[in-house]
Amino acid sequence: MVSLSSSPKRSGHLDRRTMHNSPEDPVVAGPSTRALPRPRSSFLGQFSPESMQSFHAEHLRDFFPGSASHRSTIWSTTGDLSPGDGDSSQQENFTPPTQYASANHSSMQPSRHPEFWLYDGSIVLSVQNTLFRVHQTILANHSEIFSDLFTVPQPRGELTLDGCHMVHLQDSEKDFEDLLKAVYVPDHFESVTVESDLESILTFISGILRLSTKYMIRYLRQRCITLLLSKLPHTFAGYEAKSITSTADRYRSDTIMRAIKLARETNVPEAIPYAYYCLSRFPHKRFLKERPDDISWKDKMIVLIGRERLQWAQMSLSHKFLLVFQRSPLCQTSLCAHSRGPHSEWHEIERLGSSHPLRAYEGWDNLNVCPDCISYCKARHLEGRKEVWKYLPTWFELPTWEELRDAQNS
Repeated sequence: MVSLSSSPKRSGHLDRRTMHNSPEDPVVAGPSTRALPRPRSSFLGQFSPESMQSFHAEHLRDFFPGSASHRSTIWSTTGDLSPGDGDSSQQENFTPPTQYASANHSSMQPSRHPEFWLYDGSIVLSVQNTLFRVHQTILANHSEIFSDLFTVPQPRGELTLDGCHMVHLQDSEKDFEDLLKAVYVPDHFESVTVESDLESILTFISGILRLSTKYMIRYLRQRCITLLLSKLPHTFAGYEAKSITSTADRYRSDTIMRAIKLARETNVPEAIPYAYYCLSRFPHKRFLKERPDDISWKDKMIVLIGRERLQWAQMSLSHKFLLVFQRSPLCQTSLCAHSRGPHSEWHEIERLGSSHPLRAYEGWDNLNVCPDCISYCKARHLEGRKEVWKYLPTWFELPTWEELRDAQNS
């Protein structure tokens, strides 16, 4: 059976301590001279490695009737590697067939997926504990990786099921099911739109984005990225369009951190700067908590550093027109120069505490200045907000927008 894995893991072994409490062992009450039954692990230890391999080979034939046992192979960019081939580093990451059979002998038998066991399928993909029978040609046409994988010559005696070759994939069963739905169901993406909330979009795209990135299914990857960037924009125009929608998005800190981790995992760096920006507006005490899906402590520190820089940016760029008020060159009255409105509005923003330099200022009537001065202030405000956006990645120790885009498309 061919196995495709970016990072093979050793199968776990049974813990002898848990064997004494198995339902098959009798409970002994009080002193007794009767010998307790030996754990099964001790029973297995009586056999030599050669007899164990024969034992597991026999069970593999029972596991997949009509198939022959053989030495497993791992497909990789360098070719097919068997347990006895390759360098020592490759052998260290290889899980021998006997270990695989021993660790999984007591597990549940793999089941056929109810939706993606297609009667005319030409390849069987084993993902965790589920078997998918799908069309080799369809996957090869969508994915460069699958196309290359299926051109690898199959060794004689390769494991088959219902006449189809089997390929073992080290992926999440749920992720792979989502990927197949995106490939086989034409209207699958209609269940979410840019109007959906970020949590729903992340739940929908996570598996598809991970595997479309891994298997180089470019059009699916791009559709997922488009949905993600609709909530975490990468352009000032996108931010403006998102800001004027009738329903303002309110993100939970856990959701934003989940989005950041997904963007890093799938190489979508354009989503990270605005995600950091949103995260920087949460109270400091949130960053002291340690939850399972949180970003690293280093990233939390970067967000807090960016928070201080955004406070400077709000004072020096986006809202400078309030702190250092300047009359319009077209102003016809000297009263505007003595208005206390701009300074009062700045102190009100300071009182709120949380820096938000990208937010458009709306209290123009509170400035108590002439229309020409208001128009002049609006132009300065817009220019300052664009400047904040331009340098947004650098506030959070990230490359420029152009460098992020190049890295994402590479």
